[in-house]
Amino acid sequence: MKVLCFGSMNIDESYLMDHFVRPGETQSALTCTRSLGGKGFNQALAIAKAGGEVIMAGCIGSDGYAFKEALEQYDCTTQFIKEVDQPTGHAFIQVADGENAIVLNSGANYAIDDSFIDEVLSVMHAGDMILLQNEINAIDKIIKKAHERKLKIILNAAPMSEAVNHYPLEYIDLLIVNVSEAQQLAKCMTSNLEELMEALENKFSNHDILLTVGKQGSYYLSEGKRKYVGAFACHVVDTTGAGDTYIGYFLACIMANKSIEEAMQIASLAAACCCEKRGAAKAIPTGEELKKAYIIRQAVNLPVFEGKSVTYHKGEFGKNIPQFDEPTKAYVYRFYKLGLFDEDYYKHFKKMGVKAIEDMDLLECVTMLTFYMREERVHTALMAHAIENGKFKALADHLQELIRLEDTHD
Repeated sequence: MKVLCFGSMNIDESYLMDHFVRPGETQSALTCTRSLGGKGFNQALAIAKAGGEVIMAGCIGSDGYAFKEALEQYDCTTQFIKEVDQPTGHAFIQVADGENAIVLNSGANYAIDDSFIDEVLSVMHAGDMILLQNEINAIDKIIKKAHERKLKIILNAAPMSEAVNHYPLEYIDLLIVNVSEAQQLAKCMTSNLEELMEALENKFSNHDILLTVGKQGSYYLSEGKRKYVGAFACHVVDTTGAGDTYIGYFLACIMANKSIEEAMQIASLAAACCCEKRGAAKAIPTGEELKKAYIIRQAVNLPVFEGKSVTYHKGEFGKNIPQFDEPTKAYVYRFYKLGLFDEDYYKHFKKMGVKAIEDMDLLECVTMLTFYMREERVHTALMAHAIENGKFKALADHLQELIRLEDTHD
């Protein structure tokens, strides 16, 4: 399964402000940065960084080649990024107190025509996903044509406008909205989440709905049932790309056959990591960065390894079978419960097996510990040997120090 992100590409000009500019006020920015953005680009990049197979489609001007380069760096297909005789879209972003206010100039994003839609959709097959936002033209036509090809249609109704109410929403498989967008779509301006979700379920009874509610977490509504995942705590610096990051990671997880709840949890962590950096696209974490963030959050309360002894008893055919002391068992159990495992642990172990412990980074250290713990299930002598010669404790101590340094740095 692959996903086509048919969406916008904007050059973002972000201004860090003391406060949002008020009517009639002129205010100097504290800093100004220029970067690549647009909801389509951001979400495609997030999918690609999360390891999903994604095709980006949309229009840019002659000043937009950097979008192709940025996406190709993460193996995103860019053959349908079309250069047109209009300037690339622009977004003017004010950032103050961790919040943002955005003014858009659509530019090339509104240069999509019927022939281009047909060309792009020709490479998609029944069951593939198409992801849309509300920053390009011809969305109603794209939805109809995608439905004819039996694609799974995901609409992120952002930025919300009255036009969204006139799209053929009956063809949408998954509707993604935040609270403000949900209120406008459901025509229910309540601040009560329960009432808002009921209004959404009544109006879109045949749709799955993903509702993001910022620091309160997110809800998945489907066939009268609801799933909820809380948000991860983070130090908020800039929320500009958090929603796009969440969407990209969520869809990448679904493509990888993860459950809805697991996809929501991973997406929530990715969004939290994004909030801790300035900017949008550049703040989207890679898969490796997300693993590191998860380890830091989970392992900060990992108990100190105290195992000191290994005893043996005679097993079948007179073999010596190691038995680990209770502190070791408790540490290993806690490690397992935290889920601090690298799926490709053996492949990575072979690369780092000759590396000095003090030179290992966080992920390498966890991978080595994981290697010994997993091997213990089928070859207990390996872990016993690592404990007896002090290597296991040295790794555990090194992990604690790395966590301490990261925690101090943050």
